[in-house]
Amino acid sequence: MVLVLFGGFFLAVGVFATALIMAAFGLLFMIIGIPLTYQGIIQGGIRFYLTSFRLVRVKKGSIVAQISREIFRGKSLSSFLRVTKAPRRDERGRSSQPVENFHVEVLDPNSGNHLMSLGWIPEPSVKALETISQDVYCQYCGRKNLASSAVCSECGANL
Repeated sequence: MVLVLFGGFFLAVGVFATALIMAAFGLLFMIIGIPLTYQGIIQGGIRFYLTSFRLVRVKKGSIVAQISREIFRGKSLSSFLRVTKAPRRDERGRSSQPVENFHVEVLDPNSGNHLMSLGWIPEPSVKALETISQDVYCQYCGRKNLASSAVCSECGANL
């Protein structure tokens, strides 16, 4: 939004002052700013959280969707995560991104149906998602257990 306003200011000053360079900078900032502003409005502050018990999608502070970690227990990553690597180089072979990004979709491990799209996320976040089927936490005492365990090693509750 700031880029669009900044670009509009430069464009207006450039047009009124007949300064072609200023108008060009203003137009450039607007061309860059409009898609970024649109993407921010569409995404609308969506955040994802991976807790001990669930994967949560939050929009503007309210939970929009949640998936229990229980359905992923003991399943292979390929059965529930579809990860696509983003190109890091542009058409001229130059590095376009300082951090590796991936497009991630969460699938139902039993049916393969689409459950949630996480969009483009950085590599460290993908590494955190890879633990979703490895660690199982007890919903009563919070103890970390093996994915193959049927009961909690601390309190004996069913996992």
